Amino acid sequence: MRRGSLASQLLPRLVVTVAVMAVLLCLTTLFGAHAILMSQLDTELDSTQARQARGFDRPGFGDSVPGIDAAGVRVGTVMAVELSNGTALAGRLADATSAGVATTVEPLSDTAVEELLAVRGDGEKYTLTLTGYGEFRVEARATSQGGTIIIGLPTSEINRSLLWLGIFAGSVSLVAIGATALVTREVLGRATGPLVALTNTATEVSQLELERGAVDVPRVEDSQQPDTNEVSRLATAFNHMLDRVESALTAREASEVKLRRFVADASHELRNPLAAIRGYAELAQRAPEGQDPAFALGRIDAEAKRMSKLVGDLLMLARLDSDKQVEPRPVDAVEVVLNAVSDSQAASRDHAWLLALPDSEVTVLADADQLHQVMVNLLSNARTHTPAGTTVRTSVHTREGRAVIEVSDDGPGIPPETLPHVFERFSRADDARAHSAAHSTGLGLAIVRAVVEGFGGSATVSSAPGATTFRVELPLAPRPPVAAH
Repeated sequence: MRRGSLASQLLPRLVVTVAVMAVLLCLTTLFGAHAILMSQLDTELDSTQARQARGFDRPGFGDSVPGIDAAGVRVGTVMAVELSNGTALAGRLADATSAGVATTVEPLSDTAVEELLAVRGDGEKYTLTLTGYGEFRVEARATSQGGTIIIGLPTSEINRSLLWLGIFAGSVSLVAIGATALVTREVLGRATGPLVALTNTATEVSQLELERGAVDVPRVEDSQQPDTNEVSRLATAFNHMLDRVESALTAREASEVKLRRFVADASHELRNPLAAIRGYAELAQRAPEGQDPAFALGRIDAEAKRMSKLVGDLLMLARLDSDKQVEPRPVDAVEVVLNAVSDSQAASRDHAWLLALPDSEVTVLADADQLHQVMVNLLSNARTHTPAGTTVRTSVHTREGRAVIEVSDDGPGIPPETLPHVFERFSRADDARAHSAAHSTGLGLAIVRAVVEGFGGSATVSSAPGATTFRVELPLAPRPPVAAH
């Protein structure tokens, strides 16, 4: 148990509290026992007084104290009688077993007699210490003959009993205090063990380098305490917090890796058209006099358009990543799909474009322009990565409260190793599906997923040779209430 720890602070306080309670209990027990025993002694004193008063009323008792040696009188009793004529008789009942008799009456010293006769005859009981004889419980009563009889019962047995009771109670209290200290130390050690582990883990976590890189955050070991125990609940909550921290750090690291790769890919994609533009610009400048530089200028224009499209896609992804989504509004998905397919049919006569649309509107919560961009990207992806003559089929239907838009083609399909990454930025399947002179920026499908998920939907893909399907699901807009007639 470390010095200054919670357990080391609680232990002495608990032990002191138990010690104080034990002392109070001992004192209360002794006071109670003293009161009970003294009450019994006072009752016995009243009985002795009543008996001696009857004997005192009988004449002819001579020079001895009347009735002091009668049956039932406690050994050690002192008695003094002061007659109306001023004569005083006093004696003490002593044990005389060694002399062959049970008891004998011993005379009291003059000092003891004076102390007895000094007791007030008001019928009250007093505790009096007689010189040379010890402590007595005494009472003085007036007799019918005008005299006074003073009787004192010894309190030595009561004092002895209280002494042994105090020793016993004190011993029990010491044992209880010692046992309390040992048990409390063990209980506190077990109870604060999880707190110590929690503190050690928190200290270890505070010393970790969390600035960069993957971080393995330690956990607090499960305690043996019940689940409802506050320490167990704290340890569980702390572990959950560490799980969240580790997840956040892992997500941050993945985001940083993704960002670095994104910047590298973007730089690479921008470098290619810039290099082409620079090369064709130099070619146009060095063209022999009289030669038409139209070809070089045409290539410069094509690469500039390609770079503009790439920059536009990057800006759109940046806006989507900033969580500044436009407010979704009810949009007729059938109309958007129809317009997008019409545009693609006009742009490419080499593909067969089929439509499967419902007879009624399918209203979704989205943005018309962004949903149109999603359809343009999906159809452009199918047109760019499939050979001429490929059939592209677009359908719209509803399922389980969501609108489902599917773009399918019977092209060569997406390689299995590429399929899980088609929605990532700068991911391409050009090796298997590049049958067009057009070039993809590798951002179209990433924009599709970002836009759709921003509206609470999902974008998935399934692919096999001859059957590739991109599926977009969006939440349906709530129907307006029908006015009652």
